[in-house]
Amino acid sequence: MTLLAIGISNMPDPFLRRAEDIKKTLLAMESEAREEDLFALGYMIPQIELVQEMAQYDPEDVTSEDFDATYRQWLESTFMEDAMESDDRQRIEELWHSAMNRAG
Repeated sequence: MTLLAIGISNMPDPFLRRAEDIKKTLLAMESEAREEDLFALGYMIPQIELVQEMAQYDPEDVTSEDFDATYRQWLESTFMEDAMESDDRQRIEELWHSAMNRAG
């Protein structure tokens, strides 16, 4: 019985796993980025941790796609709060799609 309980508590969290995969991908992209993409990537990377801290969910009831949707919604709200210019928004969108594709 104890082993079963330990196994359940160590089940993978798809939301958290996806967040970590995306973060690693964005960091890799940043290391090889053109200078004009550094602002966008530098904006996106810390947002991952904020989403992880603020998201309320049950690890048994989420998928990796839930992280993607939550992160996307988070970016939209931060764009408005930060009065992000449309060119920057567009580049972040492009980089986000690239990161999702690269992360798998």
